[in-house]
Amino acid sequence: MWGTGPDETADSKGCVMERLLNGPVHLVFILFASLTMQSCSEKPAATSTAPDQSVAQLPAKATPDKLTNVDMSLLPTPDEVYAWHVLKDEDGGTFAGSPSWIQFMGIVETGLKEHGLVDVVKDRFGYRRWHTSDDPADQRWSLRINGEEIPVASYWAYSGETDEFGVTAPLVWYDKDNPPTSLKDKIVVFQIPGLGARLPSMFAKPGYEFGTDTETLGTNQLMSSNQWYQSNYVTRFGRFDAIIKDSGAAGALVIFDMGYGRAAGLYTFPLLKPGKTGVPGLYLDRVAGQRVLQAAQLGHDATLTLLAEEEYVYPYFYTGFLPGKNYGTEEDEHVLVITHSDGPNLTQDNGGFAILSVIRYFSNFAQEDRPRTLAVMLDAQHFMPHRHMDDWYAMHPEIVGKVVATIGLEHFGQWEYTEQGELFVKTGLTEQTLVFAQDNDLLIAEAIRAVETAGVPRAMVQSPPRGGQGNWSGMSDVAVKKNYPGYGMSSNMSAYWSTHARINTFDKNLFVKQAAVAAHLTGVLMTAGLDQIALPPDAKPRPPFEEP
Repeated sequence: MWGTGPDETADSKGCVMERLLNGPVHLVFILFASLTMQSCSEKPAATSTAPDQSVAQLPAKATPDKLTNVDMSLLPTPDEVYAWHVLKDEDGGTFAGSPSWIQFMGIVETGLKEHGLVDVVKDRFGYRRWHTSDDPADQRWSLRINGEEIPVASYWAYSGETDEFGVTAPLVWYDKDNPPTSLKDKIVVFQIPGLGARLPSMFAKPGYEFGTDTETLGTNQLMSSNQWYQSNYVTRFGRFDAIIKDSGAAGALVIFDMGYGRAAGLYTFPLLKPGKTGVPGLYLDRVAGQRVLQAAQLGHDATLTLLAEEEYVYPYFYTGFLPGKNYGTEEDEHVLVITHSDGPNLTQDNGGFAILSVIRYFSNFAQEDRPRTLAVMLDAQHFMPHRHMDDWYAMHPEIVGKVVATIGLEHFGQWEYTEQGELFVKTGLTEQTLVFAQDNDLLIAEAIRAVETAGVPRAMVQSPPRGGQGNWSGMSDVAVKKNYPGYGMSSNMSAYWSTHARINTFDKNLFVKQAAVAAHLTGVLMTAGLDQIALPPDAKPRPPFEEP
C-alpha cells in the first residue's frame, strides 16, 4: 500500500492530487507522484477554501428557478453529444487503463474542468490487464474441428491464452448432473441454459409509479432479462471459471442460447476473482454450439486458438466537486453523483458523459445559488477482475460524511434490440429508460414531472422499496445500499453486454432527453430540504447482491 499522506485532495487552482492504492510501484509513477505532491504542497488545501476565495466561478447564465425547471438550452445539443460518442467509439471498449479508456477520461475530465469542477482527486490502483482483439478479422481467436473452421462469437475475457498454433485436445461435454471424472488435457464444452418462457421472480415484469408509452413497456422483457442472465452465467450463476481453474483442462468452450448476431462480442461479466482463469476459452452461438456438441459426443479433437497480451496499468477513481454556496465550510452538504467509467462498448459506460452534461448545466448558476455541492465520482472497477476491490467510501470519509443524497447515472442513449431467428436487430423503439426513486412522495413526484417535461419515451418511474416495482440496478443502486435519499437512471440493456455495440447503436436525441431528467433530479436533491426528502423511519440499507 502506498499513498501521498493524509491530505490527498487537490486545491481549487487546478492541482490534481494522486495516490496509488495497490500494485507494484513503478519508478516512473514515483517520479510523477513526487512532482505532483511537490507542486500541490505549494498551494492551499481544498478543505480550507471558502466560497468567496479561490474557487473559480463561471459567469452565471441562469436564475435559481431553473435549478428544478430545466432549460434545455443549457444542456449539450444532440450533435455535441454525438461528437463526444464518436470520439469515445474510435478505439472500442473503454476497459480501465486501456488507451480507449484514457482517451474517454480525457474528454470527460477536460469538460468537467471547463465547467467548474475543482479539487480533483485521482485514487490510482494497479492491475494486470488481459486483452485481445475484439475484431474477428484480426484472427486472434479461432476454433477448428476436423479441419473445419467453426464460427466463434467471442472470447472468454481473462480466461487464458495459447501460442499461434493453438491447443489441440479431445472435446468433452460438461454435464453438471453427471460431470466428467477428469477434465485434464480436455477442451471442456459448457452449455448455458436459457431462462425459458416462465421467468424467475427476480426477472418478473415490474410494476411502476408512472410510465410513458405504456403499451410498449415490458414487450421485450424476456429478451433483456435473458441477455443479462446468460451474460452473468459464466462466472456468477454457473461458476464455470471455478470448475476449470485448477482442473488441468486444455481449453474451454461456452455455448450460449443465442443466435450469432446476439452472441457476437459478448464480454465476460462479472469478473469476480482477481487474475485470470488460466484456461483459454471461447464463446459460441447456439448454431455453432450444436456442431461442437455433436463432435464432443463423438470424442473428436478440436484446436482452440486465443492470442492475448497482458500489461500492468494504473487507472483511477476520479473525484471532483462543483462547489455549492457553503463549499469548504462545516455547513457544506454534498449530493453524490456517481457512475462507472469502464466497460466493453459505447454506452455500457457512458455515464461520464451524462455527468458532464449535468455539471455543464449547473455551472450556469452562480455558486451562491447552488444550495449544495455536487460531488462527482467515476469508478473504474466495474469490468475488471476482482471488481470493486477498493472501497471508495472507506477511502474518503471526509467526503462521505457530507453526503446527504445521491444519484447514479449510466447507460444513456440506447436502442432496443431483439432476435429474429438468428439475426439480432433493432425493434425500432428506444430502450426502456428506468428512473429509480427512493421511497419518498416528493422524490417520486419530481421524477414523474422530470420524465413528462423532458418527453422521454418508454420511461418507467419505479420505487422498488415500495414493493412490486423491480430492483434497483447497476451503479445507480448506491442510494438503497447506503440508505440515502436519491435517484438512479439506467436502461434495460438488451444489446449492451457486447463489444459490438458501437456508434450505430446510439441515439443522441434520447441521450439529451435523459440528461434533462438527470439535471432535474439533481436539482431536486440540491435544493429540497432534508425533511422533505427524508426516507421512511423503518428504511434500511439494502444488503449487497449475494453471489451464489
